[in-house]
Amino acid sequence: MHPKVYTLPEAARLLRVRESWLERQAAARRIPFTTLGGSYRFTGDHLIQIVRMHESTPAAEASPPGPADRRRLRAARGKAVPAGGVTPLRPRPRAGPQRLTSQQPS
Repeated sequence: MHPKVYTLPEAARLLRVRESWLERQAAARRIPFTTLGGSYRFTGDHLIQIVRMHESTPAAEASPPGPADRRRLRAARGKAVPAGGVTPLRPRPRAGPQRLTSQQPS
């Protein structure tokens, strides 16, 4: 039995990705591949590994809040909590004196 080897366009079509993405990933050695005749080739095992490498799994279920969580929530009551729990960045104040934008005739 001969192993089935896919060319770059065939593998990209099977994975439903752009050829350029697949070629960049292979060139950067981020995905498994083989080279035959100076060209990238992919086996069925390579394609399965690529899919598994980029697979996302759902996060674990959150456990019910414990006493420490309740205290933290009580302390935060009345304070605005940004979406996602991340405080947005504020611009840094300018350093030094402000410059004039237009010169006035003397």
